[in-house]
Amino acid sequence: MILITLLEAIVLISNGFAILNEKRVLSKYGFDKVDYTRAHEGGSQHIKGIIVNWLMFARSMKIFLIIGNLIVILIEILSF
Repeated sequence: MILITLLEAIVLISNGFAILNEKRVLSKYGFDKVDYTRAHEGGSQHIKGIIVNWLMFARSMKIFLIIGNLIVILIEILSF
């Protein structure tokens, strides 16, 4: 039961990351102007680079997100 709840939480958080708009949401916090190639260096650019790379990864893996959503929906239907 705990694993199902954890899976649901991961899928919901990933859904939130996948729908973030770069121009409207990420630009407010300066995440749209991060140099992706310099993410390995130290400082605030390093942290921003890691966060932006993570967000871009979540947005680019939409097929896995769709599959995860379907799995969560099926688990909820079958456990009801």
